[in-house]
Amino acid sequence: MLNSSFLICVNISKLASHHSSTLSYQINQLLKNWITHHRIPLLFSAVCLALLLLIVFQVNWLLTSRALVEEQFDQRVSLALGSALTEYNTKYSKDLFLEEFNSCADNKDKACYFFESDVKNAIPKSEQAVLLKTLSGYMSCFGIDEGYDVAIFNNQSYCAEDDAYCCAINPNVIEMADYQLSVSFPRRGDYVFDKLKFMMLSSVLISLLLGLVSFIILRALVQQKRITENNIDFFNNTAHELKTPLANITLALSLFNRKNKEHEGNKYLHIIETENSKLITQIKRVLYLSKMESEEYRLQEEELDLRAIVNKAVGYMEMIINEKKGIIEIDFPANECLVKGDPFHLNNICINLIDNALKYCERKPHLSISIREERCRYKLIFSDNGIGISKNDQAHIFKKFQRVNTGDIRETKGFGIGLSYVKKALELHKAYIEVKSELNKGSQFEISIPIS
Repeated sequence: MLNSSFLICVNISKLASHHSSTLSYQINQLLKNWITHHRIPLLFSAVCLALLLLIVFQVNWLLTSRALVEEQFDQRVSLALGSALTEYNTKYSKDLFLEEFNSCADNKDKACYFFESDVKNAIPKSEQAVLLKTLSGYMSCFGIDEGYDVAIFNNQSYCAEDDAYCCAINPNVIEMADYQLSVSFPRRGDYVFDKLKFMMLSSVLISLLLGLVSFIILRALVQQKRITENNIDFFNNTAHELKTPLANITLALSLFNRKNKEHEGNKYLHIIETENSKLITQIKRVLYLSKMESEEYRLQEEELDLRAIVNKAVGYMEMIINEKKGIIEIDFPANECLVKGDPFHLNNICINLIDNALKYCERKPHLSISIREERCRYKLIFSDNGIGISKNDQAHIFKKFQRVNTGDIRETKGFGIGLSYVKKALELHKAYIEVKSELNKGSQFEISIPIS
């Protein structure tokens, strides 16, 4: 009773783990397919967002730089005014002090333009000239070349006006407390612009350059995608058009053999039948691959014994194996290896991998096929003693029309769609394939497929 309960718990745990891994795989595949089909819009959105963020950061950088330039300007003016007042106070025994310099920072774009030579003797006219000369010297000393205006005004009346922008100096004398001496910079904005114009120009040029480069790249990608789609459509249409004459050839051969028994076994007829069959198989692969990529194809799934699928594929390739005097070793579990899949495509997958192992071998082929159970999945492993695949080529062999350039591979027949078909068909089965290989040391393809 305890053993039975334990087995039930184990089976439930395996089933839950299997469903969890299957659901995770389905979600990953859906996400991957969605990204693949929306790659250009996603890339366009990402580029636009990046450019927008770049513009925002540049505007923020310019605003921060402007604030720093204005603060630096205010500090220089404050130092120049303070130094001039100190010298003036020392020379004339006055007690003028610099009011809070930043108190007028709220009206930075305003300026006062008048000059009154004397207001109730706030500063004598003779002393004004000395103060102006001293102030001019310190302005130049602190690197302030912008023009400025100096004025003496009534504190109570003039400072109440909103259009006043000034930096005020108050006399520390009771009878003169209602008056201020102001220094204003009508072209302060020009000073800030001069300091920032290089940064502004470079920011605009960088943004335009990045925008232009992004537009050119996206336009090239869209054109390349359109060309690829047109090529695929042309290839698929051509494959469809070839199916009819090939079917007619097959039918004609069948009728000829039926009516002419004396020609049975003729080597030329056999060559025609064999090559016609190969061409039909290749065309079917192209059409199936096209439907799989467009997600129009649905598998005809049923519960299958993986061992029977492999044995059937080996039997189909037996003639070619014997021609090449190849050896195939099979290592299967004693019990059934049940999976859920389409027998047609699983059989084609095995045939393709066996065919590749035989074609890409420069010596007597030796192929090993084994099945292992790992974490609610079966691992179907094909190992050969072929020419191997370099690390660089391993990243491309599962792409359409891609073939490696090692040895005499270009002399080997094929369209370069076999492994692409294998990968896509396995993805529909919620399975995947991995390759391990080194040049001149053979290859090992591992298929991982969920247990039924």
